[in-house]
Amino acid sequence: MPDRPEMNEMPDSSATTRPCPECGTPARQHGQSFCDSCGAFLRWDTPAGGPADTSTFAAPPAAAPDLPGAAPERPAAPPAAAPGATDTTVPLPSSGPAEPAAHRTPPPTQPPHSDTAIRSLLVPVPEASDAVAPPETPGSVLPGRPEAARPRVRQAAVAAAPESGPPCPSCGTPNAPRRHFCRSCANLLRDSGAPAAEGPYAGQRPRLNRDRTRWIARAVGIAVVAGLVIGGIFGGPPAARAVQDHFAKRVPVHPTKYSASHAAPKQPAKLAFDGYSNTWWGTGYSGDSAGQWLQADFGQPTDLLNLLITPGTSPRSAQAAEQARPMEFDLVVGDSSGKERTLHRRINDGGVQKLDVRVRNAVSVRLVLRSAYGAAKKRQVAIAELEFLGRSTGQ
Repeated sequence: MPDRPEMNEMPDSSATTRPCPECGTPARQHGQSFCDSCGAFLRWDTPAGGPADTSTFAAPPAAAPDLPGAAPERPAAPPAAAPGATDTTVPLPSSGPAEPAAHRTPPPTQPPHSDTAIRSLLVPVPEASDAVAPPETPGSVLPGRPEAARPRVRQAAVAAAPESGPPCPSCGTPNAPRRHFCRSCANLLRDSGAPAAEGPYAGQRPRLNRDRTRWIARAVGIAVVAGLVIGGIFGGPPAARAVQDHFAKRVPVHPTKYSASHAAPKQPAKLAFDGYSNTWWGTGYSGDSAGQWLQADFGQPTDLLNLLITPGTSPRSAQAAEQARPMEFDLVVGDSSGKERTLHRRINDGGVQKLDVRVRNAVSVRLVLRSAYGAAKKRQVAIAELEFLGRSTGQ
């Protein structure tokens, strides 16, 4: 009879782990619940005193080959249970070939297990039922419409200053006078509804309109028309001529004769009417030459509107300052009826200047000097050019 292996020897990995009852593959570690090869459940009981004794699941020694005449080897006896301990090991079904009944070892008697421990190991299996038909495949579905992101309401960083004013007629919150809607309930602060139209009811005669504003407007219109009629009778022609002169087209008027009270040598009066601004007429006397005059005569009566005068010897300020320039003078205009009209004028120092004359049927114009700019002992009053503008005969 072969010797029984000692229990204190270090068993190999296959002897210290529980083999799978289905395929016989040993477990890789203690306490493993499922087989790594076929997935069968390995643990059908849990020892009360701790992990199961590995000596119980030690692999049986290798069986010697059957020899003729050799007696069959008896299996090793199971280890004795420790005193005071209860063996809860459940025998696993054998997956090898069935042994003869003569060589089978009767299993040791096991204490009965409780119903609670047995029921905890059962896995509920659903009852067999009729085959369920697969759900119908949904048809084509339109894509969903994307929803726009909701706007975020931001709170004011700084609290609004309290307002004082008339209360809201709905909630009583005071609002500033500039507001049209309540800042609390957003209702209209003022009644913007149009007043109900007042008028005669059905079958009622409308009242007479006693509004006097219409009569006042009519009276003012009548007064204006009467003023225009009276003004046209008494002062109509002068007023009409003034309007015509203001908008009339102006054309140059050239004199046919010119003369002067006195002239310096080589500075005669005709040089003031030759159309050149670099030639000039001089009085021939030093000082302001008060009382000296320059006259232009027209061949036929003409309506004068303006006079252009260039004081000094040139329109340029630097050259004009070489001689004295007229400052104040009188314009004596004679018309075809023999009447003379005197106009007093004052001009600035230097540059071409335009003066209003506006005399109808003028035949002569005389310029009489009164004062001058830059008068000195060795300077005489000079006038570079005189030009006349009249009404165009085409109008």
